[in-house]
Amino acid sequence: MTQSHTAIYSNSSHISNIMTFCAPHLKAEYLTECLLEVVNNRWKVDSIESGRGYYHKLTYKVGKKYIKVMDSNVYPDQIQSNGVFMFVDKETGACYKPASYKAPAKGIRFYIESLVETPEVVDPYGSFLYIR
Repeated sequence: MTQSHTAIYSNSSHISNIMTFCAPHLKAEYLTECLLEVVNNRWKVDSIESGRGYYHKLTYKVGKKYIKVMDSNVYPDQIQSNGVFMFVDKETGACYKPASYKAPAKGIRFYIESLVETPEVVDPYGSFLYIR
């Protein structure tokens, strides 16, 4: 009898434990990449289903202290950059609204762990990053 193994972990606490012990310095980057994959797929499907000619897409760049998440509109023939979507602190996983292209605004708005657990909170316009 052969056993089938999968590389996908369905239990989020297992992923958190693995990242904490194996590569804690990469945890925020890994979770950011996971969030972006889920959100980008959802936004693309929503765009196709609604008949819009474009969709929002998030990408990221890793800096010294922060992971910079960038927003773009993807059209059939071009990609239009919209600037910085949010900043994620590499050490703590804290998410910040951008104050400028290079710096986050003061005040933690979310933690990347909570956004990964509830990706439906993330909208294409970043309204979840405003203090209410």
